[in-house]
Amino acid sequence: MRLGGVAVGRVQTAAKHSTLQGYPLALETEREQVEALSDALAAHGAPARAAIDAADELGEKDTVDLFTGISRGVDRYPRFVEAHLG
Repeated sequence: MRLGGVAVGRVQTAAKHSTLQGYPLALETEREQVEALSDALAAHGAPARAAIDAADELGEKDTVDLFTGISRGVDRYPRFVEAHLG
């Protein structure tokens, strides 16, 4: 089976199609940096959770499993980062 197509992996292309907000450049304190990183990681997990629901509605159990694994991996990182705010 051949899927075909062209992989376009340039940074500019990824940025153009990304749903993530740009990282703020004017952060001054360590706390601001940690909070911004935690927010970005949390935003990254939201589409994976939405994909779980969409795949489940279509009865795509393997796809649900795939996105569940992604979501679990992504969702733990904000907690690791937020531990530095303690």
